[in-house]
Amino acid sequence: QSMRRYTTDETTSSSPSSSTQSRHFACADAVAREQNELLRRDLRLVAAFESTGRDALSAASLAPYARTAPSRLPYAFRAIRLTSADTLYDLGSGDGSVVVEAARRYGCRCVGLEHDAELIAASRALAEKHHVAHLCDFVECDLTTLSVEALNAGIGAARSSPTVAFAWLTGGGLRRFSSKLKHLWSTAAVPFRIVTCVDALDTCCDYLRDGVFAEPCAETTWDVHRGRFAEFGVFATPPRGTSLETWARDEDTTDGEDVDL
Repeated sequence: QSMRRYTTDETTSSSPSSSTQSRHFACADAVAREQNELLRRDLRLVAAFESTGRDALSAASLAPYARTAPSRLPYAFRAIRLTSADTLYDLGSGDGSVVVEAARRYGCRCVGLEHDAELIAASRALAEKHHVAHLCDFVECDLTTLSVEALNAGIGAARSSPTVAFAWLTGGGLRRFSSKLKHLWSTAAVPFRIVTCVDALDTCCDYLRDGVFAEPCAETTWDVHRGRFAEFGVFATPPRGTSLETWARDEDTTDGEDVDL
């Protein structure tokens, strides 16, 4: 699935040079290739788990485990404007790599929510390895039952409510989680912004459930910013109370390709 299908809705006042555009597209294509390779590997693992009797797609799972391409993470963090003052919640944190990388790069408090106990154990070990365990909490959680009361109280040892939510799910998983996430986003005491990868909240479809003619949810609408990092398959939803116009005006205009990978 090529990231080149994503285009920017907003442009800067000056057009980038052709060489800058070429580097930008080359970086985006490299991210897409890495993600596709990870998806191929991880989907083979899912098939192997199922063949040995492991319930890889349990009732508590919105989507099969698949890793986020490491090369995509700097663009996702930039798109959502992550800072050291934030508390990032990874919704379906898998092996903890997103949480650990955010804590390592920004020094922010991070919480990984994951239903698989084995992955939580692996995540804690990864945080220890990279010396950020003091910033990271990993909590066993079924996202389908996540409540706004839990977010308001804060999850994990620090009891910090999220200011950023990271969601890397399949399109189908994101589509099934959309109404729940919209309720949390709309009612949480602390407004938070959302970044999704590959699929955007306003266009995600559940082809597995609804077939080839699947459509986005008509009842749950989202304002999604497609700025300069959309080519890298990352999409931002501003916090409640911030319009897309305001968010776009404040967008980081530094060239995407200079992100420190």
